[in-house]
Amino acid sequence: MVLLALGVPVSIGLGGAAMAYVFTLGDLSPTMLVMTTFSGMTAYPLLAIPLFILGGNIMSAGGLTKDLVGFTRKLLGSVSGGLGLATVFASAIFAAISGAAVATVVAIGMIMLPAMKQAGYDEEVSAGVTATASCMGPIIPPSIPFILYGVIANVSIGSLFLGGVIPGLILGAALMIYVYMVAKRRGYPREARATLKEILVSTWQALPALLMPLLIMGGIFFGLFTPTEAAGVLVVYALLVGMFLKRELKFRELPRVLLVSGKDSAMVLLLLAFSEPFSWVIASEQFPQMMIDLITSISSSPIVMLLLVNLLLLLIGIPMETAPAIAIVTPVLAPIAVQMGVDPVQMGVIVCFNLVLGLITPPVGAVLFVTCGMTGMKLEKLARGVWPPFFIALAVLALITYVPDLTTFLPNLLKK
Repeated sequence: MVLLALGVPVSIGLGGAAMAYVFTLGDLSPTMLVMTTFSGMTAYPLLAIPLFILGGNIMSAGGLTKDLVGFTRKLLGSVSGGLGLATVFASAIFAAISGAAVATVVAIGMIMLPAMKQAGYDEEVSAGVTATASCMGPIIPPSIPFILYGVIANVSIGSLFLGGVIPGLILGAALMIYVYMVAKRRGYPREARATLKEILVSTWQALPALLMPLLIMGGIFFGLFTPTEAAGVLVVYALLVGMFLKRELKFRELPRVLLVSGKDSAMVLLLLAFSEPFSWVIASEQFPQMMIDLITSISSSPIVMLLLVNLLLLLIGIPMETAPAIAIVTPVLAPIAVQMGVDPVQMGVIVCFNLVLGLITPPVGAVLFVTCGMTGMKLEKLARGVWPPFFIALAVLALITYVPDLTTFLPNLLKK
């Protein structure tokens, strides 16, 4: 915490804390730091992170996002609040491809936010819904936070992916209900009803994008490939569609796409590398057991214990980005989940859902800053618009916390 307060990057802060621990004790070899750091980067499932990031960037550069938004507008535009509904629906589909909240809000928001403003939607409503809908990115698989949690906590990434499907869909449905009710109350205009021919044409144009989530999750569900292999399949598919089917991705644009993807991947993997020695320190000092003793001293009720865990995560998510927060809390909370009898998949979804909400929590939410940049809104105005959908997301969080089947049903079905 001292290093973070001094402005040291989170990854260096994690490694620096572990180094200070080793040299303070004096009886441990610094070689341990090197070994644990490299072990944090060599786990095979981590290969999925740069591949999913690259696949999402190729998809955006190849024009698939535009077709996806056009399809959702034709399908839902004539309903009350249709543009808002289309925004949520498109975010859900894009989330099942990119796995990242910021990528989702940029890809969908760049198209839908100007359209909603032109149609007469209140700016804080449209921006608040778009920002909150982007939180489905790290919940609906594939999910980069799930990969991070799975590697650190030694939980099946495929099971975490499946565990996030139902919570992500519930969040999307709840946001669509909210948009519909607000649109009815405020009298937002509808778009002209699309003809059957227009819907079929837009569906055909968006079909390559619509097939991506089915390809990824279908392959994982039926055991055709692992989540890591699914990321490779996504990259090849997006590349072939963007360059040869859509013909919007030019060969000269690939170096830029690769550079952006490489930089994004490097930040995440460096963080994960330095989280390994930090996790080792946490475990060696038996900090998880101390936290368990603290929580059980307050109450032995699983309901109260899960409530305390949620409150802790929400507070941590306010000042910290999702990835570093996962690197810090997972070594502590994963053993607590075992002690409490909470399914590891359910705890993983709870942790990631909580910390993702920090992306839309003032004053430091990354998604809020991106949305402000796209719309030119002041942060204070956007914050007012984001609170209603934020509380809806909290209600969904309460559901997945106290109804375990919402996260464990699909993973258990796969095991059978």
